[in-house]
This record gives sequence, structure tokens and C-alpha cells, in this order.
Amino acid sequence: PGQELPALQDCVQVVAYDAGFAALTSTGSVYTWGDERYMPCLARDLDEFSPSDKPGLVHSLQDLPTGPITKIAAGGYILAALTKGNDLYVWGGHLGKRTLPVDLVGGPTPMDIDDHDIADVAVGDAHLIVLTTHGHVFVIGDNRNGQLGIKSQRADVWEEVELDLSDKTTPVAVVAGPRGSFITVERLPHSSGI
Repeated sequence: PGQELPALQDCVQVVAYDAGFAALTSTGSVYTWGDERYMPCLARDLDEFSPSDKPGLVHSLQDLPTGPITKIAAGGYILAALTKGNDLYVWGGHLGKRTLPVDLVGGPTPMDIDDHDIADVAVGDAHLIVLTTHGHVFVIGDNRNGQLGIKSQRADVWEEVELDLSDKTTPVAVVAGPRGSFITVERLPHSSGI
């Protein structure tokens, strides 16, 4: 049977990952729930008042220096969140599986990707793709299916993807499936010829 989730009355986004769910409210609060065996994905303490199978607030994503969370993404055992000020936070992991980025420690971790501000993020089973505010695309993780758009089998550190786009288009969004990535581009307005 279905269940009501009162904490999520003003929910604007819900994402699923291999062991649970995350939700974002209109005020920028992030809630997680799912399998308690994957505590790094929940990123919160569990107790009788906040069990794993009910949405619980991720307190470490509240009152961030660059504003509230505006987007969440998830895939595999990794979750990500973007702030209003274009900072990226990543968390999660699965014991016995290699986690990328490797510097995830216990909860949402801010990611520094060559000092870029991040405009969009997507998460696959074992890879992440981000779009910067200046239109650059960076990837990390598994590339066995070519999902990163680079030559090597994996990227252990954030690596910029060389895009072969005309000067009349610019990337505007990124999307990830379990073993694939997609970059949405937009045609730039015509120049006036002046």
C-alpha cells in the first residue's frame, strides 16, 4: 500500500538510486530514505524518530555558504546536490565497491572541479557528469561503455571532455543513465552581423 509523506508536502524533485530515494523541497531541504545498510547514501543519523524507511532531513545540506540546494541527482550508490550559488556536493557509496570521486567521506562533500562553478550535474551507476557555468563538461568514474566521452577506461579524477561543437551551439544541460551520458545543446541566437 502507498504511504503519505507529510515531510514532502512541498516537494519539487524526487530521484531514485539503487538503495533508496532522495527528495528536494521548494525551500532547498533534502530528504533521503531507503535501505539502512547503505548509510553513506542516507547521509543522516537514524533513530526511532528518523528511521531509514521514512524521509529524513539531511542536516548537513542546510545553511550552506552558497545558498540552498536547487537540484539533486542520483544513480547507483551516489547522490549529488547543487546549491543556488553553483557549488556541487556529492555523497554515498557502497562498501566493497570503488567510489568515485574517491574523496567522499561520510556525508555530503563539496567538490572542487578546477575552481569552476557548476550549472548542472547528472549521476549514472558509476559515473558523474557536470556542466560548468561557462559551458565546460567534466566527468569522473567508469567509462567501459564510453559514457564519459574520453579515451581511457575510467577517470579517477575530474576530467574535461573535449566537445566538438560548432561556434553556434553551447551545452545547456547534462543527463546520465546507468551507463550513458547525454549533453543537451542549444543553438545560440544569430549574430546581428555588425
